[in-house]
Amino acid sequence: MLGETLSSIIEACRPREGILQGTFNPEVFTASLSQVVAHYRGRRGRIDNLYTDADQFFRDGTAPTDGIKFVLREALLRLSGDNSAPAIYRLETAFGGGKTHTLIALTHLAIRGRELTEAAVPLIDETPLPSPGECNVAGIAGDELAVHRPQGPELVPYTLWGEIAFQIGGEALYKAIGEDATATAAPGSTYFDTVFKGRKALVLLDELAQYAARLEAARPNGAEQLAAFLLALHGYARTHSGLVVVVTLASQADAFARQTRRIVDLLSQVRGTPISEAEAEAIAQRAGHDTQSVVARDATPVVPVQAAELSHVLAKRLFAAVDPSAARAAAENYRELYARSSAALPDEAARPDFQGRIRSHYPFHPTFLQFLNSKLSTVETFQGTRGVLRLLALVVRNIWTKQQRVPMIHTAHVDLRDPRIVDEILGRTRSGELKTVLDTDVGGPDTGSLAIGRSRAEIADGRNPHPAGFALHELAWRTVFLHSLVGRADWGPKSSASPNVTRCSKRPFPA
Repeated sequence: MLGETLSSIIEACRPREGILQGTFNPEVFTASLSQVVAHYRGRRGRIDNLYTDADQFFRDGTAPTDGIKFVLREALLRLSGDNSAPAIYRLETAFGGGKTHTLIALTHLAIRGRELTEAAVPLIDETPLPSPGECNVAGIAGDELAVHRPQGPELVPYTLWGEIAFQIGGEALYKAIGEDATATAAPGSTYFDTVFKGRKALVLLDELAQYAARLEAARPNGAEQLAAFLLALHGYARTHSGLVVVVTLASQADAFARQTRRIVDLLSQVRGTPISEAEAEAIAQRAGHDTQSVVARDATPVVPVQAAELSHVLAKRLFAAVDPSAARAAAENYRELYARSSAALPDEAARPDFQGRIRSHYPFHPTFLQFLNSKLSTVETFQGTRGVLRLLALVVRNIWTKQQRVPMIHTAHVDLRDPRIVDEILGRTRSGELKTVLDTDVGGPDTGSLAIGRSRAEIADGRNPHPAGFALHELAWRTVFLHSLVGRADWGPKSSASPNVTRCSKRPFPA
């Protein structure tokens, strides 16, 4: 258990005002490449200024991770004519790891160029930026691009190659490529010279896995033609200066597992009739095979946000300031604490590198982020990064409102007596039937209304109180309860068993 000698994050960190006032909106951090591109083309959207205001985007919304810095520097070098830099990149990550965020950063830098030198220095160092307007950008969200001919007189491309030409050179270039603009078959070499020759161009393809699945659902061999186009595009980019291609492409298995409902809905819309999850999965797998092969073979893989950097991203979004000296002190205090209690802790707590992990994850304990990243965020209905930010905002506000003197934020500090936190967690994980279990066994918002007025954890703490006054049983049971919410669908019939007998694959860290 954490000792009284550890300093509190209350003095070391300053949450953003929106967190403390309860006005924080995690939807602000819902990145949309298409809306940023539309903003530069003079079309107003609903996206927050954090993304459309490039200076604010780099100052307040972007953590300088190694992966993001690598892609920005190398892509800009390639655009400047340095052919030693890769021409094709594949962004991949499992958890809200900045894929679309990186594409938006590239959009700003390619379009505004040297105007953003000061704002972008932490990310690009001395990498040369183009002159404003020197580069052409095609930024395409694969889950939004039409796969059928749209109705109406307005020119709306409905092939990937037509959309790229339209974004690079407008209606004139779209018409210049002739029948290729609307052909269902991938265009030939003339297309690439017409669209790219003599131009500096950045082609950004977001959510390509979803586009491949929708295209395959729309017409026979749609995904095969997409793969043929990507193969030709990559070949052209490798042999021509000033052209960079960046793709985000999760594996089909990962994409389907995490977004099952959305993919089923998207493919049903394309077909015009409802389809089953099994049929949607078969289409996604069939569509992804060739596309995956082309991208995996040609592209330089980059993970924009590594697991160890996740804390920096979350802290950037939730806190206005975090004292680095407090992080160093906390790491040393935890090292001493864990050394004294090593026999009761998992092996990782005694490893030499764990002190560094504590310092780099501050003010979040590494095991809390591991729970969020590896468990809670994998629940489809939790909404990944948005869900985590929404929960963390409530947790941080709860800690500061109650002035809880905690040394780091652990899983046990998710206050399950706070109605808003409980509604968020049980609602997003579809575990509302466990509300009674929470109130009765652990301690929830309605525990006080029970006949006995206390939870079983409270009773246990009363019978065996911790010397320092910590509610040891409630904190420990709270941790187990939260871990038990993940993967419940795989257990068969849902159980109303108490958290102390719920199946857990690993022993949780002490609260």
